[in-house]
Amino acid sequence: MDPPYVIIDLSKLRGVSVDLTDGSVWVEAGATVGELYYRVAEKSKTHGVPAGLCTSLGVGGHITGGAYGSMMRKYGLGADNALDIKLDDANGRILDRKAMGEDFFWALRGGGASFGVSFLQTKTRTSPRDCHCF
Repeated sequence: MDPPYVIIDLSKLRGVSVDLTDGSVWVEAGATVGELYYRVAEKSKTHGVPAGLCTSLGVGGHITGGAYGSMMRKYGLGADNALDIKLDDANGRILDRKAMGEDFFWALRGGGASFGVSFLQTKTRTSPRDCHCF
């Protein structure tokens, strides 16, 4: 008998909440990178988010894969800009950065796809007002 497994569809978790006062964005794991860019652009014509080039990719997998993008030369990878992650662990607990601990949080940024956890939301920083892409 094969071991049991679960497939979790995060495609309906698409919320994006932009907070320009503290320079952050909470984005749910099922939102695409394009949706993230669009929601930030709705709020500000001068801010951006260091994220990736593939706008149809879901943010949850994108951040855990490093998030290579056009702003990485100046602001680093999208994963470098992750401020917090909310996830559901194997025991059904919802953990944030504080609850999971710094070591686990830092391991998720760029290498989280192999941890077998479900990302619910990621908080990332927006770029400063003098954002330039080259």
